[in-house]
This record gives sequence, structure tokens and C-alpha cells, in this order.
Amino acid sequence: MTEDGAASKAEQLAHARPAVERWLSWSGLVPLPAFLCIHLSRELGLAFADDVSDVLRPAPGAFAQVTSWLLVWLPLLVHALLGVYLLLAGRPLAPPPNGEMPRLARVVSRASAVLALAFVLVHARAYALPVWLGQADARDAGFRLLAELSSTQLGVPVLSGVYLLGLLATAAHGSIGLHSGLARAGLLETAARRQRSARACAAFGVLVFGVGAMAVIRVASGVLVR
Repeated sequence: MTEDGAASKAEQLAHARPAVERWLSWSGLVPLPAFLCIHLSRELGLAFADDVSDVLRPAPGAFAQVTSWLLVWLPLLVHALLGVYLLLAGRPLAPPPNGEMPRLARVVSRASAVLALAFVLVHARAYALPVWLGQADARDAGFRLLAELSSTQLGVPVLSGVYLLGLLATAAHGSIGLHSGLARAGLLETAARRQRSARACAAFGVLVFGVGAMAVIRVASGVLVR
């Protein structure tokens, strides 16, 4: 089969999938990677601040709040609800049109999805929700996060370890889901494209986790509260 024929077949199979699967793919293709990039870029400023006074954050403006909801929270909510629905219904996702998504990758994606969802919900409950409800000031979020990550229980930084696990699950699900979503959408019709996509998405996941882990470890070390 020619490359044009393979591309046409892949696109036909992609469009033939149930609507819920197409929405799951497209609602996850952009928001989770975008969320990781935007969120980590903000947290790096906190992690690598030179003085504790630098942790005070400016109050978010109307534009930042609208873009946050439209580009991050709303798509993530749709993606999470669809994923939970498919998981509870016990409906396996149709394999990608090329059939080359390894079973291990699918298992890791689902397992990491559960952990990532729990991590995002806990994080949102502790930081975003109190601000939305008027129970906390958005400018103080950095101080609260600093206090949590630098705390220990019996000398063990438990919360920092939980953050690292949540970050690992989120990065893994984001990178695998990005590659899987591109494949399911029929955009990786050739073996060369699939290989490049797999490598690029894996590198993205490693980079996100590496940068995020450095930030968490630095904050957990308590360097800003000494």
C-alpha cells in the first residue's frame, strides 16, 4: 500500500471511531501538555527564587483567568470526565489505526491517568478551589506550597515524595497520550512519523518530569526558609 493509501485508510479509521473516543483524544492532545508547560514555567520562578519575598505572586488578571479556564481547566475537565466514563464502563479504546501502540504503553497510560487525575484534583482542591471560592488569596499560593513541600513527617519529606509521584504520573500520561492521540487522529500514517513522534513525546515527558523534579526538590530542601 502506498503512503497516500495508508494515510487515507488511517484517516477513515480515525473518523470511524466513536465520538466519545474522538473527544477524549482531542481534549487531551492540547490541554495536558499545555497545562504542564504553563504550570511548570510558573512554578520554576518560585522554585529558583533567591529570597522568600520573591515567592509572593501577582494577582491574576481577567485575561489570565479566562485563558486558564478555556485553555486548561475546561478541556481537562472534559478529558477527565470522558476518561472516567470509559474506565467505569469497561470499554477498551479502539487500537490506533496503525495498530502499533504497545500493550505496555496502553497499560501505563491508563494507570498513570488515574494517578494524574488524583494529583490534579488534590492540587486544585488545595490551591485553585480556595481562590475561586474566595477562601484564600492567589498571591499567597507560593508561600503555602513552600510550607507544604519543605515540611517533613518523622524526618521524611512525604508530601514532596507525593508531588514527585504525581508529577511522574502526569508527565507519563501526557507524553503517552500525546503520541496516542496523534496516532488515533490518523496523523502518524507512516512508520517514520510514528517513530519520530514516539521519540519526541518521550523526550517531552522526560524533560517535564526532570525540570519539575528539580523544582520540587529545591523547594523541599527548605533553601528559601533558612
